[in-house]
Amino acid sequence: MKMSPNYIARFLFCFFSATLLFACSGDNNNKAAELSEKKVAMAFFDALYNQKDIKQVIAHSSSKLKKEVQRYKTAKNFARRLLNLQFNSVKMTTAAQKTQIIDEYNTQVTMTVVFTGQRDNGTFKDFKRIRLIKENNAWVVDKILKDT
Repeated sequence: MKMSPNYIARFLFCFFSATLLFACSGDNNNKAAELSEKKVAMAFFDALYNQKDIKQVIAHSSSKLKKEVQRYKTAKNFARRLLNLQFNSVKMTTAAQKTQIIDEYNTQVTMTVVFTGQRDNGTFKDFKRIRLIKENNAWVVDKILKDT
């Protein structure tokens, strides 16, 4: 059986396209898992206030903070009791950031998240300072810092 040059060219094109496609798909999964510290902070508070999903809050928490969050059972209860923030809906921005590299394995970031939210037919602004750490090579919220 004799193969035409057109058939061989199409086969090679499909082979290299498939190789390129599968090689790139593995990298995208790793990049999605490695969120920046700003994105983790925003995802943590978005899960808390907009999605009201305690499981997502826990997913973005350090092992130390997870235990504390789990005691409150619901996102609304955690937000009201521990953070003293009550919003019907909220928009968030990160305001400041200070990175402290302790050693090659321990890095922490202190960040301020500014909230602009609706509650009782009014607009309220508030902020919270949080500390994020790298745990298992991923950023997680470690502590809600006291207002000073």
